[in-house]
Amino acid sequence: MSIIEHATLKAKAGHGDAMADALPAALSVLVTADGCFGASALRCIERPDEFVLRVEWDAVASHERFREGSDFPRYRAPFADHLDEVLGFAHYTQI
Repeated sequence: MSIIEHATLKAKAGHGDAMADALPAALSVLVTADGCFGASALRCIERPDEFVLRVEWDAVASHERFREGSDFPRYRAPFADHLDEVLGFAHYTQI
């Protein structure tokens, strides 16, 4: 069974378009991580500076290893200058 991570990111005011442009490059790094089955980004219609990343992992431990590894800064780099804050993230299992 896979684990689905949802991370909600908020772009700096006025950086929504730049964040949207940068996220595909970040996802291209993320999807190469061990244990990652795929990832996508969604932009909120009502709050265009808010994004949700949906990442499928084989286990929470794989996500944790990625966050502690050398590829995490490469993943973050494309959008780091546009990020205001991570509003939250959680892991889910399918029922």
